Amino acid sequence: MTDRAIRTSPWAVVKRYAVLAYGAVGTMLDVGLMVLGTLLIGLAASVLLVGLEIVDAAQELSTATMFVSTLVLAVTGMFCLGLASEGPLGRGYRLVGYREWEIAIARGLAVVAVGLGALALFGAISGFIGELPESLQRGADGIRAVGMAGLIAMPTVGVPLAFAARMAKGRFLWVRRADLPIMFVVWAVAAMVFLG
Repeated sequence: MTDRAIRTSPWAVVKRYAVLAYGAVGTMLDVGLMVLGTLLIGLAASVLLVGLEIVDAAQELSTATMFVSTLVLAVTGMFCLGLASEGPLGRGYRLVGYREWEIAIARGLAVVAVGLGALALFGAISGFIGELPESLQRGADGIRAVGMAGLIAMPTVGVPLAFAARMAKGRFLWVRRADLPIMFVVWAVAAMVFLG
């Protein structure tokens, strides 16, 4: 068998796109976890500020509720950030041998899958959060917001902007390394809008 026949065999094609899918899903899952972790830690900080009466809010929190809510949100947010940091976030840069449009399409499909996963997680826990304090319900709404942003904003804005960054040439070659921060910012802003 020649080298060309091996490269074009169905098994080689499946393996090639499986590696691409793994890299794209891993990257999008890591970025999504970073967004969710940041959002939950921000919510924990706001609950703490309201509970300590540094910031006025319409809702009154007891001291115990404030501390428990802050602790749960902060620990969950740190857990999400920890998972994201353990995953090789830069794996998207190691996708050698793929065209930029292939990586963009794979990321677009992967972010839809991650968004659906976040919405499925929200659906699974939504039945259990009805009796919890409103601040913890808001944290669960954050999971839904991240899922919605992954389904709507990321395939239409985030991934195309990252693709444009990866196509930079000449003096703007440094922009190629900004594709992950671009996706993070777009996803985070969209999640805040949906959480609104």
